[in-house]
Amino acid sequence: MASGIARARLKRAKRHRHLLEGSALLVVGAAIQAGSGAIFWLIAAKLDVEADVGSAAKLSQSILFVTYLASLGLPVALARYAADRDDDSDTTFTWAVIATSTIAGILGLGYVAVLHSSATDVLTDWDGLLGPLVFAATTIGAALSMIADVRCMTARRWNLVMFRITLVGLVRFPLLFLARDHGHRALWLFVFSSGPVALSGYVGAFLAPRFAGGRMRLGPRPAAMAQAIRYSAVNYLSTLAYQAPYFALPVIVLASVSSESYASFNVAWGIVAVAFYVPTALGQALLAEGGRDGARLRSQVRLALVLALGLMVAGAMVTAVGRDIVTAVYGDGYSDAARVLPAMVAAGIPWAITSLLLSEVRILHRHSATVAITLALTAAIVIPALLLVPEGGLSPDGIDGASISWLIGNVVAAVVAIAASRISHARGQADPTVDDDPALDEPGTAADATEVGITLDVHSA
Repeated sequence: MASGIARARLKRAKRHRHLLEGSALLVVGAAIQAGSGAIFWLIAAKLDVEADVGSAAKLSQSILFVTYLASLGLPVALARYAADRDDDSDTTFTWAVIATSTIAGILGLGYVAVLHSSATDVLTDWDGLLGPLVFAATTIGAALSMIADVRCMTARRWNLVMFRITLVGLVRFPLLFLARDHGHRALWLFVFSSGPVALSGYVGAFLAPRFAGGRMRLGPRPAAMAQAIRYSAVNYLSTLAYQAPYFALPVIVLASVSSESYASFNVAWGIVAVAFYVPTALGQALLAEGGRDGARLRSQVRLALVLALGLMVAGAMVTAVGRDIVTAVYGDGYSDAARVLPAMVAAGIPWAITSLLLSEVRILHRHSATVAITLALTAAIVIPALLLVPEGGLSPDGIDGASISWLIGNVVAAVVAIAASRISHARGQADPTVDDDPALDEPGTAADATEVGITLDVHSA
């Protein structure tokens, strides 16, 4: 009997092998880049004044925001239409590189022109022309790193994604000790933070096709090019809604508070990003591997939920007890970060539910449920933030307003996700033509909406 149970468990583990391996590698990768990012900003906080650190952090977050806008849904489309080792995949990827570079450059320049803040002033005070061009070039590289990661992941070259993350994290440390006495120190901190990410994007975009067994090519025109473009456009809107809170909230904060206050928010946000990446990584791996190799999707979702909820509850408890470590490490000037951190990390508990149920309905192509969850997540965070964060809003402190919005929004989104998932399952059971718990053996379907590159780069700053 015992040997039979052991064999059954082994068989079940094999069915979930790619889910668990992908999740483990992404979590480790997130830990590496989040840890290196935290150490980078910790060293910067020790070496430089709070205003310079805050201004540089604002610029780094701005890169992530523009990169998010410039994605065009291409990471999602590449996961489906450039997932093979053939000429069509190489051509699709090449045109994705061209489109990404063009849009990212235009949006990067537009961002500097439109948003007037202490962050963009760092660029224009240095040089009215070269400053915006440096920002645009950095944006292009960061955007390219997204699609290069996806190309490697669809080829199951997870080790290359890990290598990029690790190398970027390590390269940044010695750079901090350069240009210490430069008059534009905030600009250099931004370059040291985001420059290695951008450079890895340029190199990765050039080498990714080779890693997948191909090369860059402009033709012949892939047979599925039109479908890929339509698929990209549709999923671009979905991705914008899904990722909006992660990018919009920091931008609302950086546009509303001083550089000193944003330095504290950046510390808290970096820790939150680490915590939130755990369920996100499980959700991304579920998107890439859900139902493949004969595994049943619902059992994979249950497994991922148990893991994610357990880790997030533990993380919330540790943060509540040990929040004073932030001021002990960073100094009393960062006490605001310690104050708002427990509530922001606790929001990861409902986020674990939202993230994984959203992945499930996306795999099942339950579009109405996907739209309901993503819109609820965005509206429930962004709308309160617009009211609570700006000076003169409903909250006297912009950072406190951000933490309240973050917690409320994630709780609301989790409630909507549970309701949408139950309704979706009920409809699936009522329709005998729909398999409500499929084993998705078709790789293209299993790779649906794999925007892992975006998620990785959220934490690269």
